[in-house]
Order: sequence, then structure tokens, then C-alpha cells
Amino acid sequence: MKDKFIEMFQLQDKLNKKINENWRQIRTKEDFARATWIECAELVDSLPWKWWKKQTPDMENVQIEVVDIWHFIMSYILMDYEKPEEAVESNAIDIFLKGLNEDFTNIDIDGSLINHYLGETGKYKKIIFLAERVAEGFLKQDLDFGIFFFGILVKNTISFEKLYLLYIGKNILNHIRQEKGYNKGEYKKTINGMEDNQYLFEIVKSIKTREELEHKIREAFEKIHG
Repeated sequence: MKDKFIEMFQLQDKLNKKINENWRQIRTKEDFARATWIECAELVDSLPWKWWKKQTPDMENVQIEVVDIWHFIMSYILMDYEKPEEAVESNAIDIFLKGLNEDFTNIDIDGSLINHYLGETGKYKKIIFLAERVAEGFLKQDLDFGIFFFGILVKNTISFEKLYLLYIGKNILNHIRQEKGYNKGEYKKTINGMEDNQYLFEIVKSIKTREELEHKIREAFEKIHG
């Protein structure tokens, strides 16, 4: 697992540098905190919370949003570390793992929130509650609070292994986006009525190993974008 954390943090740092070489000097923790809670809102909007209209839950998009949240949480953590390998050894990752493993010992979290989570029987209500707690943590810029509930959110939506695989896939897609002019408004995110994220998800579902990912994703998107 540690090797996968290191790879993801290295890739995130590399992507941030591709967008701007001096990203640590230009961006702030507030930027990444805001991006995190906005992605949480997008996750919630993929689930049936609107009582005034019929909604169909989209768990595939929930998983994509969880991966997007992870991009910004890693960037938030990396603001404190020049080397990705140091970020992996941080207390934040220990707390994430406590959430992932539902380890509620020696954690400075309001017990009523834990009880709410454990007592919630509705699948979608539980996921919404967790996403809101992640958003709450980053609205307050309380990393420990936010990343603990993010660990629980991962457990309830995607699993660590799938988070890793989808993150790698999305990282490759993000590089393709930059190469195809995403930051200049030249990239077409919607292809034949389907978002590129959905294309990515379909590709990742057919992939069994990390080694296949980049070849398959680049092959597919080269056909689409040329």
C-alpha cells in the first residue's frame, strides 16, 4: 500500500508542476480546500437528495468524484512537503488509514458524528453524511477531521484498490487534457454526449493491471481527439 501512496503523491506533484512549475508558490491551501468541498457537493448531487423531484443515483460518478476529491486532498497535503515521499509519511495519511479501517480509537472526533455514521442505515444518506463531513473539514481547513471522514467515505464507496486504479487513470486523463489545451479552453470534455470521465470509467472497468492503463487510455483518447 505504501508504494501506491508514493506513486500517487509523485504523480500528483508532477501533474501540478505540469500545470504550473511553481505551483506551491502560486497556490494556497485555501485553493485546494475550496476545490475539495466543491467536489464534495458534486458528489452529493450524484445521489437522490432532492425531495421535490425524482433522482437516479449515479454511483459511478460518485466514485469519480471521490477520486477528484483525492487529487485536491493530496495537493493540500503536498503544500507542506517538497518531496512526495515525505507527504506519505505524514500524520494525515495515518489518519486517513484510521478512517479507511474504521478505527475510532485515539481520534479527536466528536463521538456524536461517529454514532450518526454507525447508526445510519440508508446507503445514500450515509454517503451524503460522509461527504458533508469531508466538506466541513476542509471548509474549516481542519485536515485531520476532513481526511478521517474521507477515509471512511472511500471505504463506503470505492475501496482503496479501486481508488488507486481510478486515480492513476484520471491522472493520465488529466495529462491528456493539459496536452490537448484544457487550460486554454481548447479541450473538448464532452464527446458524443458523454463526458470524458465516463469514457475513462468504462476503460478502467476493463483493465486488470496498472501496466495496461496508460496504453489503453491514450489509445482511446487519441482516437477521439486525434
